[in-house]
Amino acid sequence: MNKTKRRSSEPPARMPAGLAAACVVFSVSSILWGVSFWLRMTFNINFQEILYTMTSPLVGTDPGVFFSCLRSCVPHICLSALFILLAVVIVLLQRRFKATLSFYFRGKRHRADLFRLARRTMGVVSVLALCWAFRSLYVHLKIGQYIELRRNPTTIYEDRYIAPASVGITAPETKKNLIYIYLESMETSYASEEVGGHQPENNYIPNLTQLARENLSFSNTEQLGGFHTSNGTTWTMGSIFATTSGLPFSFPVGANSMNRHEEFASGCTTMGDILAENGYRNVFLCGSDASFGGRRLYYQQHGNYDIYDLFTAREEGYIPEDYQVWWGYEDELLYQIARDKLTMLARSGQPFNFTMLTADTHHVDGYVCPLCGDEYESITANVVSCADRQITAFLQWCREQDFYDDSIIVVIGDHPRMDNRLVDGLDYYDRTVYNCFFNCDAPARAVNREFTTVDLFPTVMSALGFEFEGDQLGFGVDLFSNSDTLSETMGFHTLDEEFGKYSPFVEEFLS
Repeated sequence: MNKTKRRSSEPPARMPAGLAAACVVFSVSSILWGVSFWLRMTFNINFQEILYTMTSPLVGTDPGVFFSCLRSCVPHICLSALFILLAVVIVLLQRRFKATLSFYFRGKRHRADLFRLARRTMGVVSVLALCWAFRSLYVHLKIGQYIELRRNPTTIYEDRYIAPASVGITAPETKKNLIYIYLESMETSYASEEVGGHQPENNYIPNLTQLARENLSFSNTEQLGGFHTSNGTTWTMGSIFATTSGLPFSFPVGANSMNRHEEFASGCTTMGDILAENGYRNVFLCGSDASFGGRRLYYQQHGNYDIYDLFTAREEGYIPEDYQVWWGYEDELLYQIARDKLTMLARSGQPFNFTMLTADTHHVDGYVCPLCGDEYESITANVVSCADRQITAFLQWCREQDFYDDSIIVVIGDHPRMDNRLVDGLDYYDRTVYNCFFNCDAPARAVNREFTTVDLFPTVMSALGFEFEGDQLGFGVDLFSNSDTLSETMGFHTLDEEFGKYSPFVEEFLS
């Protein structure tokens, strides 16, 4: 009888639970390191902006932002892979060898399991890596400052806020149209030092600089300047909200999450509400998905705006169904659509508020369109210069239209740019945001003003000819008046700090 030898098969080597956990922890730490490095090298943003973005609809986000972050994380992903490979090697070697280390301590011989020592060392390294990654994010995003401000309540809403609904607002007999243009990340630092900017050699916005000289531009200096952005106004939706409500976007985290709620600050009275009540037709145009950041919800509920975005451009045949560049479509096409919509609005005979938002100068770097040249080595410099030429050409077209004399045109940046291109090393306070008013009478004080985003709300209303008691709406003060802004009476840094604090009064704006 033949005896068949059974071949014993050893069970496959399994990674100990502790070592597997160390691999997971180290991998998470490496990714957080990568994200922290990307944020530190790419953006000037704070924790409040991150929280708002994460609790808002992210549909329509430019995929390039994610790819940029992913590229930055590649070295850290490779480091994680090496860590996991080392763990696998340790398990395989342990299965084949028994490695011990003999040593003498106090006259006695001791033995140590080298593989166990290696596993424990990797566990300690993974925990230290996680702590360091969290510390990096904590410091860079100023999480401690955010927590500290939120722990200290403010009474500024009770003491300083003027609800527009509580103020007598009188519309002019002859209503002017409003063309309100938000230029993405347009700050005065793009100009040369000679005219008030911060570029040592070149002026990347010569046309906007000239327009500010020839028309009305409020400045924090006697040269080209603008307004400062405070807590709650340093990103696009925060700026849009502040410039049309006189309020910083300082709602409690999650309390006004656009992912869960069907209302956007329903307790506020905004510019859109006031204009709609006075017979204006409100229109909002952007080249991306209008739902991003809650913009669609806000404009629909505060002024019943007609909204034109990426999807309406496809529906109306401006672009193919599958067309998508940057955040949607480029500003060159945006201005073309703007011309068509303004022509349509002018024919209706109804006063209108036409608001539009550009995107080519958005971080990171900006979008290089066919109109962009290559005069400068910096991509962002070429994109900013292109934006300067495009807005100037559009304004020239507006001047040639019949509706121009009956319209107030306001051109402002929404906030300072969020990456470090062209502004690396500049203090955030020194990076003021551009503004220019067309067809407006000169006020008594236009230069050496200390003002913030919230002051644009009553100022634009005043430019349209609306009158209101006390020169203030929300936290904003009319710059055409002789009244000091809250920045001038309190100091910007004090106001900025108060805007960052928690107030139970804010809950009233959400009801």
